[in-house]
Amino acid sequence: MFTGLIEAIGKVVTIEPIDSGIQFTVETEWEKPDLKLGDSIAINGACMTVTEFSELGNLFKFYASFKSLELTNLSRLGEGSSVNLERAMAMGQRFGGHMVQGHVDGMAKVISRKQIEKEVEEFWVEIPEELRRYFVKKGSVTLDGISLTVVDVKDGSIQLILIPETMEKTNAGTWKKDQRLNVEVDVLAKYIENYLSQRSGS
Repeated sequence: MFTGLIEAIGKVVTIEPIDSGIQFTVETEWEKPDLKLGDSIAINGACMTVTEFSELGNLFKFYASFKSLELTNLSRLGEGSSVNLERAMAMGQRFGGHMVQGHVDGMAKVISRKQIEKEVEEFWVEIPEELRRYFVKKGSVTLDGISLTVVDVKDGSIQLILIPETMEKTNAGTWKKDQRLNVEVDVLAKYIENYLSQRSGS
C-alpha cells in the first residue's frame, strides 16, 4: 500500500537486460533508509521489489518483467532518467494523499503544459478510453506515483494544476507534451463499480 506522496526522486544509472526482463539500478539521496531485500517500492507508481541495495542505501536495484515493461512507462526509461520513489506504507504511518496500490492501469499522455501563475503549472492529460469512466471533477488519480486531484474532465482528458511543491519534489518538472505517464485510477471507484455491477445483476 502506498499514499502517492513521493519520498524522493531517483536517477536511473544502469539498465541491464536479463533473460526475462530488465534490471535497473537507481541512485537516490537517501542515507541508510529503512530498506531491505524484498521490500516493495513504487517506481513511477509501479510496485517493484528491491533485489539489491548498497549499505548506505543510496543505490538499489529492481527487476521489471517484460509484462511490467509492456504495461508501464518503465520501458521508456534511459540512463539518467528521473523516477518518483515511494516506499510501501508502514503500519502506524500517517496517511496522506490517497489509497494507492502500485498497480498501474495503463499509460496516459500529456496533451499540454503551460504556466498559469508564477511557478504554477497546468497540465491536460489524455486518459486511455477504457479508464475514462473512473474520472470525475475533484476526484483522485495517481500519475507516475503522484497523488493528484482532478480539476476538470473534458473530452477524455483531465486537467491538473501542479503547485511549486509538487514540481520540486517529484519528476513532474520533467513532464512534456506527448510524454507517457503511468496512471492508476482511484481504487474506490473500482469497488463502487463492482458493487453496482453485482447489485444490478442480482
